[in-house]
Amino acid sequence: MSEANSLEKLTEMQIKQMTEKNCLPKTQQEVLLHLAEEVGELCQAARKKDDSEINEEIADVLWQLNKICWMRKISLEKLFLQKLEKNENRDQ
Repeated sequence: MSEANSLEKLTEMQIKQMTEKNCLPKTQQEVLLHLAEEVGELCQAARKKDDSEINEEIADVLWQLNKICWMRKISLEKLFLQKLEKNENRDQ
């Protein structure tokens, strides 16, 4: 996969795959619960200090986060840039 893929393009690929596999999320609550589960699994991997598993769980967290943003019609990239700007303007 090219590093030139934007998050928007990756989201399109994700939604296409979920559509083809007939596994689009039904509710935002469902996705948020999956997100919480994946964050828990990431924490477990971190406790074990298993780099490979940590990387896999980070991808799973992003997968779920991407789904909730897609369902809410939110650009994760735009939100991230807004957060960067907010942090830039914040006093340390």
